[in-house]
Amino acid sequence: MKEYESFARIGTMPHRSYYIPFAEEDEVRTQYGITDRDSSSRFLSLDGVWQIKAHSHVEDFDVSEALSEEIPVPACVQMHGYDRIQYLNARYPFPVMPPHVPYENPCWHYRRAFQLNKRAGEKYYLNFEGVDSAFYLYVNGVYKGYSQISHATSEFDITALIQDGENVLDVLVLKWCASTYLECQDKFRFSGIFRSVYLLTRPERHITDYKIETRLNGGKGILSFANESPLAVTVELSGARAVVPAGESAELTVASVACWTAETPTLYPLILRANGEKIVEEIGFREVSIEGCVFQLSGKPIKLKGVNRHDFHPETGATVSLADLVRDIQLMKELNVNAVRTSHYPNCPEFYLLCDRYGIYVMDEADLEMHGAAVREGGYDQALWQEYAESDLFAPGITERHISLCERDKNRTSVLIWSLGNESSFGKAFFPGASYIRSRDRTRPVHYEGLQYADPKYYYTELVDMVSMMYPSPEVIRERVLNNPEENRPFVLCEYTHAMGNSCGDIATYWDMIYANEQMMGAFVWEWADHGIKGEQGFLYGGDFGEEEHDGNFCADGLLTPDRKKKSGALEMQAVYGGKTSSPVREVEIPRKRSGRASAIEIVADEHTAELLSVKADGVEVLRSPLRLNITRYTDNDRNLVSHWEDTCRLSHCKPQILSSEKGEGFYRFRGVLAASCLMPAVEFTLEYRAEGGALTVSLCYQLADYVKSFPRIGFELGVDKRYGRFSYVGYGPTESYIDKHVACDYGYYESTAEQNYDMNYLRPQESGSHYACRYLALEGLLSVTAEKPFSFSVNPYTTAQLRDTAHAFELKENGFVNVCIDVAMRGVGSHSCGPALSPEYEIPRKGENTFTLRF
Repeated sequence: MKEYESFARIGTMPHRSYYIPFAEEDEVRTQYGITDRDSSSRFLSLDGVWQIKAHSHVEDFDVSEALSEEIPVPACVQMHGYDRIQYLNARYPFPVMPPHVPYENPCWHYRRAFQLNKRAGEKYYLNFEGVDSAFYLYVNGVYKGYSQISHATSEFDITALIQDGENVLDVLVLKWCASTYLECQDKFRFSGIFRSVYLLTRPERHITDYKIETRLNGGKGILSFANESPLAVTVELSGARAVVPAGESAELTVASVACWTAETPTLYPLILRANGEKIVEEIGFREVSIEGCVFQLSGKPIKLKGVNRHDFHPETGATVSLADLVRDIQLMKELNVNAVRTSHYPNCPEFYLLCDRYGIYVMDEADLEMHGAAVREGGYDQALWQEYAESDLFAPGITERHISLCERDKNRTSVLIWSLGNESSFGKAFFPGASYIRSRDRTRPVHYEGLQYADPKYYYTELVDMVSMMYPSPEVIRERVLNNPEENRPFVLCEYTHAMGNSCGDIATYWDMIYANEQMMGAFVWEWADHGIKGEQGFLYGGDFGEEEHDGNFCADGLLTPDRKKKSGALEMQAVYGGKTSSPVREVEIPRKRSGRASAIEIVADEHTAELLSVKADGVEVLRSPLRLNITRYTDNDRNLVSHWEDTCRLSHCKPQILSSEKGEGFYRFRGVLAASCLMPAVEFTLEYRAEGGALTVSLCYQLADYVKSFPRIGFELGVDKRYGRFSYVGYGPTESYIDKHVACDYGYYESTAEQNYDMNYLRPQESGSHYACRYLALEGLLSVTAEKPFSFSVNPYTTAQLRDTAHAFELKENGFVNVCIDVAMRGVGSHSCGPALSPEYEIPRKGENTFTLRF
């Protein structure tokens, strides 16, 4: 069998903790508060410009061939003109025939020369921190080994193959291998040497590995150090010192220790010395425990206010810099996030050092997802996961991933929970790896949501310590967890409030439950930031690169834009994670217009459509587009309703059909329906216009048809001259607000403009900028609106149809007018793009009415 159709790693060193050794005389510098590994004389970075050549087949590779092109390392080859960018959510990118991959398997020959002063008595270890998906290594033309697991470090002892002076590395990277069946994560599918490469110079006998654990005893902190190296190690901590023989353990005590938490991430330097080397660790003292059904840190219950995070940058793909990581963590702290799930693979090693330093709790997840198994027969059947989860074929690959996860990150203070992977069911193929983690580290609990789709006999396995779900409704949580006498494990939402587009309408509802129930340990928003590739005009998503198979803009599902701008969902989360779960209406004085009102209003309506064609205030035309009924919208969270709205009800094709009308001086009254060809009416309505003095009243009464199961909105929209784009209002602000999404807002008086109001940060245009429960709206210099009941409105540069039908934000065309939407009722936004259906209380009422007064 070919290596790349097995789960073998050939010639690699055993998995170990991440650390960087220094020479005893080195000054250990820091960058962003963590060890700057470039300051070690024993660390040689091999990042930089490499040569590269692309091949279509593995056998086309020749280690001695000429390479004429260049590429930076680390980098994703697709971001540099090779292969094709592709976004897939849950599908394998090739025919499903495990462990085989197609003959047409793109691969890339990398080459790098470097100088080395080779010294006797020293060993040389070559480290690759991330290569997708597999690679062969040659040193000075000689084959050294083969490795896989894209997000795991591969370390090779190349001492026997390198020489004094110039050395050449040749690396053949494969796009696909057997591991691709275990790495079917929801992301852009990148390839290449996408994380750092470096060489470590070590003494012949040196520290190889060690395990650090902490516990608390009264006010003391006790550190246990297990020496897993073949020589004695001297350990120093806060004035305490111990020499720990090979294979033995020792304890060191810190009096009056400060416990490490996300709020107070106190770290203590731990220095390890052996044979002229030193390693500096920064360790926090804490204990993770489960008491009954309560998740605790150092004896106190905590709530995980979390996000799921991918390594992603819009210009470099899966390659992220240290500055990128710091920026993310600083934004998390600003947004009241205290926890990260590393979805769905271990992040680069320095991310965990930063989490230690800044104070972020980590659910550390194995590089494992077999989502494509569920769709391999053309539909979507979660039961198909079970076959792979029980398979002897996949067991070695799964086990290796669990070992690599635990070994690399076992000494990181911020790692509180191990996660066995994502969306891969559960079965006997998981037993060895999960058992390894359980025996190797008894200080951290184990998470795995995949039990939800596994054979029921596994649901209460002793290999997993908590119950986890994705996107359940509050009712399901109550039924299956909180009110279930058999469920005594802590409960976590590993994914919830799917943040795609205008979303997170349900976050406060979940946190009312989480704050109130000790069994609920927290929740992780899916996800931190949109995945979008920066193009010349704007951000691109699936289908924009000529790829045949893709999953559209489902990758644009983050709280932040790809370049880390905050969307309203991030602000809603910030408020809720900060402890605010409601925002009541309060009394606010409505501004009074003292002068300048029109004295006479003239109106003209279309007697066949009920559209208001003309409104003149003191003889001056107000409208730039007719005032017409408005019943459609698009948000990404409406995507599962588009079939009902468009295929069944054909709402965008509904036209007014007038059944009866009355007309008088400055007065029109219509009784009609909104209906599409071939269908019964979707809506019955009564609409009345009345112009009296300087005011126009618009009264709308509606009732939905029985076959209409859900409805986006009902109200009217109109266009006015662009010079009237400045507006003020009394309602929820200053950001967009909806019936289920206004905790981040306060009720009050606000001012804005049409350009500021619409959120251009949505990669795919959609409903945005509405303001909920308003009592007053004024377009400066033109009109004011009040109503008998609170209403929603938006003042935007774009029409409802533009926002519904345009694919990219950069494709929106400017209008010669400002578009005003005034809604009797607006549906909540929810998070149904991947989450539960909208709660009935946030749906449009089946019938309703309101009367609006417009003064010019």
